[in-house]
Amino acid sequence: MGKTLGYARISTNEGQDIQSQKARLEELGAVVVFHDVGNGSSLNGRDQLEAVLRLLEPEDELLALHPDRLARDTGDLLTIAKRVVEKKAILRIHDPAISFDGSDLMGEVLLTVFGLVGSIEKHFIKARQRRGIEAAKLRNAYKGRPATIDPDEVKALRAKGMGASAIAREMNIGRASVYRALAA
Repeated sequence: MGKTLGYARISTNEGQDIQSQKARLEELGAVVVFHDVGNGSSLNGRDQLEAVLRLLEPEDELLALHPDRLARDTGDLLTIAKRVVEKKAILRIHDPAISFDGSDLMGEVLLTVFGLVGSIEKHFIKARQRRGIEAAKLRNAYKGRPATIDPDEVKALRAKGMGASAIAREMNIGRASVYRALAA
């Protein structure tokens, strides 16, 4: 029998704590728990999920408490399941109880259904967010997302003779962001 590797995810560090998920996964047999902080609507930027998928060996088990901790999208959830099965490992979700090794059509059906539920939840979350933004705009209280790039820093690097690609690499941003900052 292989080892059980746990995976936990929270959306944000503000008001959420990963420790309860980690403790529960350990109670359920996880020898190591990998965790990410971030949105579950995309697999991009989830380094710890990628790490646990790479480390899986035959007969290992990837354990998550709920399907939405892995993904809020049917395609992403099935992609994760496929990668687990390709490693000859098992994907186990605690609640609802799903164990998927690629040999059982019902396991794939359950993953598809719960992936769809996650997609629906994601849709409702975005709709609530849009309504909140519109209400804030009507009250003149909407400020938009805070800037993450300092245009002055971009311009200072440009003044030192750096090109857009070099600035983008230096600041870990896209070239289009460099051009927008320079135009501001």
